[in-house]
Amino acid sequence: MNTVKYHVFFRRVSTAGQDIAMQSSADAPFREKLLPEEIMIIDEYAISANKLSVHERPEMQKVISLIKQERVHTLYAFDRTRLFRDSYEAQEFHDLRRKYNVNLMFTSVGNGHIQATEDIFLEGILNIFSDIEGKSIARRTKEALRRYPPKKIGYEKIKETKHYCKDPQKKKMLEQYFSSLLEISTIEELTELLSGFQKKLKLSLIDIARDPFYAAYDLSKGENRLHHVEPYIDLTTFNRIQEKFGTIFDSYLERIGKLDAQNAYTPQCGYCRRPLHYRIDEIKNIGYYSCSRKHGKVFITFTDLAKVIQLVLEEIIHHFDSKKLLNQSLLRFREIRKKMEDEIDSIETQLNEIMENIILNMDDYSNDWKKEPNYKRMAQLKHEKAFLLEELSDKEHLLLENKMVVEAVEDYLHSKSEVNPSLLFTMFVHKLIVYQNEVDIEVSMFDYLKDLKTDFIYKGEEIA
Repeated sequence: MNTVKYHVFFRRVSTAGQDIAMQSSADAPFREKLLPEEIMIIDEYAISANKLSVHERPEMQKVISLIKQERVHTLYAFDRTRLFRDSYEAQEFHDLRRKYNVNLMFTSVGNGHIQATEDIFLEGILNIFSDIEGKSIARRTKEALRRYPPKKIGYEKIKETKHYCKDPQKKKMLEQYFSSLLEISTIEELTELLSGFQKKLKLSLIDIARDPFYAAYDLSKGENRLHHVEPYIDLTTFNRIQEKFGTIFDSYLERIGKLDAQNAYTPQCGYCRRPLHYRIDEIKNIGYYSCSRKHGKVFITFTDLAKVIQLVLEEIIHHFDSKKLLNQSLLRFREIRKKMEDEIDSIETQLNEIMENIILNMDDYSNDWKKEPNYKRMAQLKHEKAFLLEELSDKEHLLLENKMVVEAVEDYLHSKSEVNPSLLFTMFVHKLIVYQNEVDIEVSMFDYLKDLKTDFIYKGEEIA
């Protein structure tokens, strides 16, 4: 079965303020030579290839996934730096596209830019140069921002002199913060101190306490005094804070990170049917979901909700008829595939007939061949074929998802391993609805559950 292959145009800008128009203009001549259905555009905004690995770039992951699905004919980019800065990642990508016979075209014109080649050694050298150039730019930018940041909490920047003076509106708050900071000795005391500040400012205050800029120093390469900065604390006090509170700061950030990472579900309020808000109580060290609109207050801790979900998922697993799901899925997919393949064969026959007609009557066509009915009909048939192939691919993915459900269930039943709540939740739970004293879980694939109880009473650690 043939798969539609795209000409993928990939563009990337490192910051939100940069304009992607230059890259779009550079690839326009290439796009003009292609049919609209052959083109796929993937734009990556405000992503630094120096700071993020390929696994942290969703749009680049999309490109790689398309290549592995053999759906890419040619990849276009402005130059090598738009794809990768890291030479190792660039070389791995070079090997990947060669494996799947994907062409690579750079749209940049001039400046001595060398087009993509199949020479592994040459590509490796060029990727190293790109890596060095990117890291050099990033290093110089970082050094400049350390000494002359565009904005800094607690400071006003005087453009004419490039001096940083204390912000009158935040001066008192920051002076009190530094003074109070010297009096704490535990993570609990730090949490109490930060709880008095706005939520958006809390994590910034940790960064402020660790930033030598507030002592009017740059410590990246020795002790460099920043004479254009009005200090909040002296260097001795800054060093004392780092020695005394470094571990406490790390522990606080780790605690907040774990609480934020818990937000894995999207429960709805049982009364207003809007999503519950996830919040954290730093002092109690808990995360919870709540809704306080014009109805009875809904509140449930993440821990309690997670236990209810896990216990219900275990019940679902034990009553799930996986063989019935897989058998019905396979039968249905075969029916759909047979029907679509017949339609594709019919289209192929029509395309061959039209092509024969064009060849036999080639002299009858004018210069404006795109307006001829046969050519227009061919374009329409190609579009219909592409649509059918996409549909067939989507149905195949649905079948694979059902196979994943069966594999997850069988793995749990055979190994008796702990349930992976986030994986099974996405597979089986359609809606999660929370009331004051009740949680409703709407289960998808309910037709494949045998003798499952529909009401459970949760008592702390148990479900009855």
